[in-house]
Amino acid sequence: MYPEGCCRALQTDQKSSSFKILIGSNRLTASIFALANCNYIDKDEIYKALKKEGITFGVKDQEIDTFSMYPTREPVVIAEGSPPVPGKDGYMEVLFSKAVKSIPHNEVDAIDFRETSNIISVEAGAQLVEVYPPVYGIEGLAVTGEVLSPPQPRVITLKAGKGVKLDEEGSKAFALVNGKPWVKDAGLTKVINCDPVYVHNSDVDIKTGNLRFTGDVKITGNVCEAMEVHVSGNVEVQGLVTMARVVSGGKLIVYGNAISSRLRAGIIFPGAKKLGFMFADINAELQNLNTALDQLSKMKVIDFSVVDFGRVVLGLLDSRFKNIRPLIKNIQTFLGNKPSNEIPIEIINAIGMLSCFTGLQPLNKEMFDEVIREVGEALDILGKNSENYGGSILVKSALSCIIQSSGNVTVTGQGCVNTNITAGGNVSIRGSFKGGEILSEGHVDINELGSNLGAPPVVRVAAGSTVKIRKAYEGSIIQVGKRRVTLTREMDSFRARLNKEDQLEIY
Repeated sequence: MYPEGCCRALQTDQKSSSFKILIGSNRLTASIFALANCNYIDKDEIYKALKKEGITFGVKDQEIDTFSMYPTREPVVIAEGSPPVPGKDGYMEVLFSKAVKSIPHNEVDAIDFRETSNIISVEAGAQLVEVYPPVYGIEGLAVTGEVLSPPQPRVITLKAGKGVKLDEEGSKAFALVNGKPWVKDAGLTKVINCDPVYVHNSDVDIKTGNLRFTGDVKITGNVCEAMEVHVSGNVEVQGLVTMARVVSGGKLIVYGNAISSRLRAGIIFPGAKKLGFMFADINAELQNLNTALDQLSKMKVIDFSVVDFGRVVLGLLDSRFKNIRPLIKNIQTFLGNKPSNEIPIEIINAIGMLSCFTGLQPLNKEMFDEVIREVGEALDILGKNSENYGGSILVKSALSCIIQSSGNVTVTGQGCVNTNITAGGNVSIRGSFKGGEILSEGHVDINELGSNLGAPPVVRVAAGSTVKIRKAYEGSIIQVGKRRVTLTREMDSFRARLNKEDQLEIY
């Protein structure tokens, strides 16, 4: 006998039963509710209904017991499945991008707004991107026992575009050339490119910031006052260069005029190759010193929070690293008799930083790291310049400029006024050269040398070179090797060179 007021569920068919079971649309839940008000439902009938509906997983016996004793017309979950655990999509990490940093208000006055260019460039061999595989999810189970598959994660595929190669797994992209990397987004396929030539379609001015690029650069406008262009490859300027500095690792072409500017291409002073070996020696010693300091810190032999860092370094220089100070002195002596305007600023900065090892100024860890960085940059400049020894400069005309080239210098227009030229190759001036000095390791060919006004120009070439002049004014100075002559009269169309007796011969 059932208690008074109960609803007997004598049939398992839910259409005529006193309760109904519903399976959720995602098959992860099964709920039960009474079709009419009652005080009791036989739980055996509930289990029979579950079996008929195929509900075999995640059945909650306690909820069924409670519902049996206290039926309700509100749905009660009596079976719950295990949902699938979703995986994670594959993704690509871009390694060449630069984050734009915000500038605190209190630091605005210290910011050099010429150094605001966001042009990104890389060297050949640099890793550009890396693709990481997806993480696959975990299968779930429905209340009916069916396997529920997680959604398939997205798989990113790399494709090598121009100037790029992939590794064997196809997960990493590397630059084949110096240049500007970029990514073409084709859905799940990412095409990685590296353009060897960057075209700057405007002036280089305060709006664009200084232009620094690893590769070749073409500038369609001008290089404006107080701006810098520093490029590892070739540079082409279609406009003017005015009171600016342009540095090229290869060929430098200025189709317009250069005014009160510095132009540099490749190695720009005699002895740079030897200096490269000297900086390589000092760099190796500094790296060894840095390793020794790291070992002392890791092994807790010295606590740099207690012991003065500079004193430890100076002590090591006096004991284990006695070669560093003589190497520094050799570099300073080697460059002591060379004009400072012929030496790259990176080398001057490095030599200035090395003076901290003399003990005349405090030395801390930050300064030590800066010394290593500056020496590395100087060595890098010397190394790249050695590879690009064929660097050359071509300019339309120059006024009050410093022109320095590892190779040839060619002036195609009216010529030069009050300009100093240093060249590892030949110098050719189709116009006039008035004022200033030419120092060439090769031959010099000038249409017109000097003038009736202003300081007389000086032309100096190596002992085995020749100076060719079509017209020269009185007072012009010509030096071949160690032999020098000052012209005492105006002369037309002559050559100057050393004869077999090492005498300067003009003919």
